Amino acid sequence: MYLYEMHQHSSGCSLCAVTKPTEVVRAIKESGFSGVVITNHFYHGNTAIYRSLEWDKFCDEYKKEYLLAKEEGDKVGVDVLYGLEEGLGDGKEVLIYGISPDLIGKYPELREVNLPLLSKIVRENGGVIFQAHPFRERSYISNVDVMLPPEYLDGYEGYNMGNKSQENKKAVALAKKNNLPVIAGSDCHTYLTEGRFGIACSHRITNEKELAEVLKNGDYELCYNEN
Repeated sequence: MYLYEMHQHSSGCSLCAVTKPTEVVRAIKESGFSGVVITNHFYHGNTAIYRSLEWDKFCDEYKKEYLLAKEEGDKVGVDVLYGLEEGLGDGKEVLIYGISPDLIGKYPELREVNLPLLSKIVRENGGVIFQAHPFRERSYISNVDVMLPPEYLDGYEGYNMGNKSQENKKAVALAKKNNLPVIAGSDCHTYLTEGRFGIACSHRITNEKELAEVLKNGDYELCYNEN
């Protein structure tokens, strides 16, 4: 089986991360995983990039960070895929998969929080959107039990390594209620080599289009360590 980390941050674009792109890839290799999706916090999240930049230049910084990781991945045999984590207010965030590094740069209107538009753009371009860490309890989240409208989602991060077990259980139950799939991810911001969450596939995933197809078809198993 091929294991893929679905939720990984790096320090160049995520302000809360401490691991450089090359270090991320080495940690993935050491963990025994086959690949990783770089899902850095984007414009409305905890970005490390100045929002005052022109939109295309702002987006280019995410592409550069991804390419640094991909270059290292090509050297050591780790599949590195592009993704994003975008904030939607009050701690609600989505994970975006299956899009090219250049796509979002074409839509400066996404400087405004707009889940329907974001979902439309991603889906029309073959990608998918999963709500990140539903039901997470944090001091900065005032309405923990308020979820994003399911019609704009393609699934949920049912198992987030940083969530409490009861939070993940509620997320999985919500996914079943809305008849949407779940994924697992470590939400990693550091150099992690053991206990990672992710998905397991019977074949390699070598690009973003293939990742989207795997998620749409449910052609994967979950990899997580919860009771």
